[in-house]
Amino acid sequence: MDSSPEQKPPRVCRRMRSKGTPGVRYDAAVSWDAGFVSTATFWCVATGESVGPDDDLVHPHSCGEVRACFRAPTDEPPEGSRVLE
Repeated sequence: MDSSPEQKPPRVCRRMRSKGTPGVRYDAAVSWDAGFVSTATFWCVATGESVGPDDDLVHPHSCGEVRACFRAPTDEPPEGSRVLE
């Protein structure tokens, strides 16, 4: 019997968006599992491009906590903040 707790997928930057991922709204946050969809395209809302502010590729498997531009997912935006910042 395995007594280890179930691992959660890595967190993905809240600035990432996707088009073509089944079950994901156009303007919804992207989950790590979306990276397995071969027809999906990804972009960063901070740049509007397929590269992030750090000039690295935008993808659910690479836009994690190790990147300097990473923004943690939140349920609600901070008080007085602009969208996704």
